[in-house]
Amino acid sequence: MLVLSGADLARLLAPAAVMAALREALLAYRAGRARVPPRQAVPAGADGVLLVMPAALDAAALGAKLVTVYPGNRARGLPTLAACYVLMDGATGRPVALLEGTYLTGIRTGAISALAADLLARPDAGRVVCFGAGAQAGFQLRCLAAVRPLRRVAVVGRDPARARAFAARMEAELGVPVTVAEDPRRAVREADLVTCATTATTPVLHGADLQPGTHVDLVGAFRPTDREADTEAVRRSRVVVDTYAGALEEAGDLVIPLREGAIDPAHVTAELAEVLSGARPGRTAADEITLFKSVGWALADLATARLAVERARAGGAGVELAL
Repeated sequence: MLVLSGADLARLLAPAAVMAALREALLAYRAGRARVPPRQAVPAGADGVLLVMPAALDAAALGAKLVTVYPGNRARGLPTLAACYVLMDGATGRPVALLEGTYLTGIRTGAISALAADLLARPDAGRVVCFGAGAQAGFQLRCLAAVRPLRRVAVVGRDPARARAFAARMEAELGVPVTVAEDPRRAVREADLVTCATTATTPVLHGADLQPGTHVDLVGAFRPTDREADTEAVRRSRVVVDTYAGALEEAGDLVIPLREGAIDPAHVTAELAEVLSGARPGRTAADEITLFKSVGWALADLATARLAVERARAGGAGVELAL
């Protein structure tokens, strides 16, 4: 079995390559060639959850991710998310690779968000507000930079020192001004791209602040009780999701406005695969507000893991172990 560490994945997986792999996976899903059952959530410990995420793509690949989310780990000085991925041969079921799953999750989440932005955001969008100053927020910005010419980024974080350190790192990496927002709501009013990658359970983004033509992506909240955007943000937006089933069952950003009666299920206009294939429209006007909501999709993990293993085999990366 090939074992790939997070450092291996960082060398193997560039945002553009992951986005290309996700495009292929989305089109395969649209064509009925992928099987992605609902993920299983198992409560664990005082505040944690174990997520089990399997997927299959034709006879080519099969895999499953195990991921834990423990919000209380922040106070313990530990990452809130930990994960591993097992990739199997789709024809024989034989395990072929074990991948560190935290980096895998980060890059595929950032890449699918950027793919959505490429399809939904205005071509000239480049003024970004980033809610979050953790690892996932970094992936969101790196991947967005691969599809839009970012001009400036304003960071909103709960811990000012952590937000300043994050802003300094991202400015050096992206080569554009990255500052900490003094007034988050004003920053949103001056933005045309908003990304939310937080552990917030109540809204950090207010729909009243969104300007015509803005694109929003929400990746942080994955429970039906939690949300990053308020009802007004969702009500004002053309909403696209990674999958209907996942978003309408798990995404509090949508479940709560639905329960309130502020929107109906038809307000969720498309899955990303439908927009990519041309089956349903994405942005329909320059002044339209668009919103992409992702709760995490097992096929994105599978496509990204498969890409990493292919590149590792070609370049001699990783460590081979006999189980």
